[in-house]
Amino acid sequence: MESRFKVIIVGGGPIGLIAAHALHQAGIDFIVLERRNSIVEDSGASIVLYPQTFRVLHQLGILETLLPWGTELNHHLSFTKDGMVLNESSRHQKLKENLGYGSAVFHRAELLQVIYDCLPENAKPKVIAGKKLANIEDHGESVTVSCADGSVYHGSMVIGADGVHSKTRHLMREIALRENPLRDWDAETPYESTFRLLFGAFPASSTPGQAYDVQSLGKSAVYLSGKDRGWFFLYDKLPKPTTVTTRYNEKDVEILAGEFADFPLTKTLKIKDVWPNMSAVGLTDLQEGIVKHWSLGRIVLVGDSCHKFTTHLGLGFNNGVQDVVILCNRLRAHFHTTPDETPDIEALTEIFKTYESIRKSPECSMVADLANSGLETRLHTWANTIYRIFSRYISILPLFESIFLRFSLFPQFQKARVLDYIPSSEVMNGKLPWLHPMEKSSSLASGL
Repeated sequence: MESRFKVIIVGGGPIGLIAAHALHQAGIDFIVLERRNSIVEDSGASIVLYPQTFRVLHQLGILETLLPWGTELNHHLSFTKDGMVLNESSRHQKLKENLGYGSAVFHRAELLQVIYDCLPENAKPKVIAGKKLANIEDHGESVTVSCADGSVYHGSMVIGADGVHSKTRHLMREIALRENPLRDWDAETPYESTFRLLFGAFPASSTPGQAYDVQSLGKSAVYLSGKDRGWFFLYDKLPKPTTVTTRYNEKDVEILAGEFADFPLTKTLKIKDVWPNMSAVGLTDLQEGIVKHWSLGRIVLVGDSCHKFTTHLGLGFNNGVQDVVILCNRLRAHFHTTPDETPDIEALTEIFKTYESIRKSPECSMVADLANSGLETRLHTWANTIYRIFSRYISILPLFESIFLRFSLFPQFQKARVLDYIPSSEVMNGKLPWLHPMEKSSSLASGL
């Protein structure tokens, strides 16, 4: 392929760095622009990974280094806010039996560090911090990205991996409406928030591998325990859904933490017990939705830039990885079939539209994952009488949970794709087959 084709990745978070790995393995040049002054900053949050993501990380040579940093979740309890146990579930064991591995929790900063460290040495200089996006100019034959510090980068396309408040998405919208003010396009703030989320990390206070939830009217909690630290996620239902972004301060954090003070995390641990020892906290509105337009010209979105879930099931990062997989498969396929031609605007438009169409189709899990994530959040917060009855008396039944896992959740996971240009043996082997096995995914490898 022509070396003059270069991808500019906006956003050096986990999804942006996964895109860097995938492009490097495809032989496609890239540069990553991260607005923060350091690639790795401790945000205090955790990220849950599922078997479908481990498959891709194995292909990229990351998995074996990453796994020791995580904690496989192995025990689930559901409580009421008064501490009464509603259910003890074997969901994590069933996931492992059926798909080869359970879900695992990682500290976000450590996950990011490992993904960066696993980049080849000649690729690391292409990841640049302190580059806040200011503008994007699409020239038809190329694209120019300007940063707030005055630096300018030239490339062939832009991947916006810059999160829920994506500047790339904002600039793409500006370009679209400048070309045609009457154009049907996503709103400036395309996601809706029904809940706000208080999250935090603290030193380990219980046995690793616990994944507990607390249910109550209008509020719920999730607790995850790792080897060195624990994390909580506290959900508070807003008075009404909103698309307005709220900026919270330390007083807001303290007030909401007080409202959750007596919520249990385990049978013996409450929020108020860990609050004095918090290492990091954050409060944000919890956006949900899928944007209508994922690309324009030479610009395309991935991850939270184009879809956002509630965090109850921890599926956001996993879906972002699937975005990267399908997009990079399409890019690599173009270069494989036409090695002497770099994609022009027409070819890129087709690549981007196909990528978006696949991701939004029943061939992928994204739409179902959005629904399942939102459903669990509403069930646990007893959002209305039906949700409360269903969550309190029906969904906790072992038979119901088994049916949901086997015939709803796991079939969605089975749809996950892998990079079809990296030959690899399957590392996630369970009772259920992957619909896109690795043994059949290396058909393009012979052309490398």
